[in-house]
Amino acid sequence: MYQAYSGNTAVELTTNSGRDANVPFSILQIRSDCQLKLERQTASLRAGDIALIRAEGPVTLEPLTPAGLDARLFIQPLPSDAVYGPNTIINSLLKTRDTAHVIFRRIAHNIIDAYCDQLVRLAAVTPQDALVEYEQSMIAHLLITELSRADLNAMMIIESDFPETDLRLTPKDRQAGIILNYVMANLATVTLSDAAAHFGYEVNYFSRLCHQLFQKPFSEEVRFVRMNQGKKLLELSNQSINDIAANLGYKSPASFDRHFKAFTGLTPSAYRQRFNRVQTHD
Repeated sequence: MYQAYSGNTAVELTTNSGRDANVPFSILQIRSDCQLKLERQTASLRAGDIALIRAEGPVTLEPLTPAGLDARLFIQPLPSDAVYGPNTIINSLLKTRDTAHVIFRRIAHNIIDAYCDQLVRLAAVTPQDALVEYEQSMIAHLLITELSRADLNAMMIIESDFPETDLRLTPKDRQAGIILNYVMANLATVTLSDAAAHFGYEVNYFSRLCHQLFQKPFSEEVRFVRMNQGKKLLELSNQSINDIAANLGYKSPASFDRHFKAFTGLTPSAYRQRFNRVQTHD
């Protein structure tokens, strides 16, 4: 199935994935800036981004530019036992039916765009026989294999929501993603001791592991995540600064103000005002 989305109003996507093992997730290609709203998370997407989505609840796309939406959604049956490259996060999506999504940025657009264009052309072929379905499955397989070559940086992980795997059995280069996913899910209350207990580690060992993975103490990585989430909430929501501070786990708005200014060079209110001015001029 292929669906194109355009226009200047928000649309609800038909993802139809998750329950059927042959359709592990939908592939969403973003061609204009927009906001992706899922049941548990909101993400600001830019032209060129790709999202793999499995959702039982509503999924909404909302345009962020006067030009409106430009997005393409592919819902393609895929073998559940196939191998899609080295990315363990994609492989974990294939092994569970949990609600999840992964956002890819900084990808090889010329390759990914070519695969998406070919899927569009195949969707227009008549009749839609077994040979066409086989070609579609192969192109989708190649597309996802290419995505699996991308390294997930911290911000991509923060914006994603994917099934957790056993940290002890996860390769070193993917352990940071599993830990960050837990941090994001428990952002207001996360502590080093709680995280260590969750993953079944002794606190001092887990602290050393995090320092090795993030090249900084666990507390500093949590603050990095909180500051970036604070930026998104200031940009995309009408929540008061006090409410944002509380949602990020700060007991005192003054502490949030101090940390945010040290991170961005601006107070939260000044950051929001500057963002709104830029949006108005655009």
